[in-house]
Amino acid sequence: MKVKKIFFLIIALLSPYYLPAHLIYHTMTSVTEQTMLGHTFKHVMVSGSAQKDEFFINGQAVSKENYYKEFDRIQKKEWDEHALQQEQLRRSRIDFSQTVQVEVAAKLLNTIVVQIIDLLKKCSNPSLAKFFVYTDKTIESADQFQQLDAFMNQLNSSLQKIIENKDIESLQHLHKNLEPWPVRLEKFFQDTVQQAIAKSDDTAVLKELLTLTCDQF
Repeated sequence: MKVKKIFFLIIALLSPYYLPAHLIYHTMTSVTEQTMLGHTFKHVMVSGSAQKDEFFINGQAVSKENYYKEFDRIQKKEWDEHALQQEQLRRSRIDFSQTVQVEVAAKLLNTIVVQIIDLLKKCSNPSLAKFFVYTDKTIESADQFQQLDAFMNQLNSSLQKIIENKDIESLQHLHKNLEPWPVRLEKFFQDTVQQAIAKSDDTAVLKELLTLTCDQF
């Protein structure tokens, strides 16, 4: 809304040759002009001997009643549009924040998922199966290993849907629960390889172990 006020002071000094010298007329004109949503409202007030009010909308003279009626309508519309813009801005910021959170959480989770799947694949090598070393700090049992493998296969196929739904809580929950597993699986793999080296004299198995461990680098 643009507001512009102009004051005019017109002092008419009438010549003493025609009127008494003490006769002076004071006339003040006040012009208020406001622009809202492309509409210009102009109010002209003339005080003094010729006191009057004139109202204009977009240059057209209107009655006082219509002037204020339209003024209030346009002003309310301007306020409503401003409020809507602020709400849209707030929503845009919320959406952006949510998108960033989802993208970061998804990337962190995906890194862990890839690590776990890769380690499960290495641990599932037939050459290692009979040498598995189960502990409560790595893999506790064959059942737990199978359950983890099945869960990761299922998650791998459903993760994209979770990301598309912007389910930040599920992503954070999964990240928290899966975060320890790369370290646990890596230790499980190392313990198993050490067990296989110690107990196997099969040349083919030993060569396979060498290949598995070298593939890590």
